[in-house]
Amino acid sequence: MTYTPQPESRSSHMQWGLLAPATVILGGAGAVFLGGAQEAAQNGANGWVVVLALSAALGIWGLLAFLYVLNWRAAGVRAAMAVNPFIRPRKGGFLKGAIIGTLFVVVLQIASVLIGLFYPGLEQGERNFFFSVPTFYLTALYTVFPIAPVLGGIVGKLWRSTSI
Repeated sequence: MTYTPQPESRSSHMQWGLLAPATVILGGAGAVFLGGAQEAAQNGANGWVVVLALSAALGIWGLLAFLYVLNWRAAGVRAAMAVNPFIRPRKGGFLKGAIIGTLFVVVLQIASVLIGLFYPGLEQGERNFFFSVPTFYLTALYTVFPIAPVLGGIVGKLWRSTSI
């Protein structure tokens, strides 16, 4: 009789103890921003305030979803390593993530300029705003303070290391 190891399930390798506090904190913060958007809309605030609060809520919940996906992928790697000890997580991915992070910021800058050029009904001051302010401040994300390449690189490295 030969022993054939059964593949382990991902759910047995999930680290729920790490996700529970993140779910409570980030889920609650997203709910607070969602409630703030609803209250701002009821009280007649400017539309951009409501959009900003909704964007914050969706961004926080997106980060929480990203943490769940990374944990699910890492559980798959841990399950595969439990069956086959020769499997190791993949290395690398920082440079690709840094390039994607920088390109994302450049695309935001181009979108800002295109909004300033082609969006109908903007006054001259609003057009100047879309031409100068977002492009100037977003440039700092990859030149003066390399936030976009570093965060993109970290995300790329995490994504690569949770694949087999």
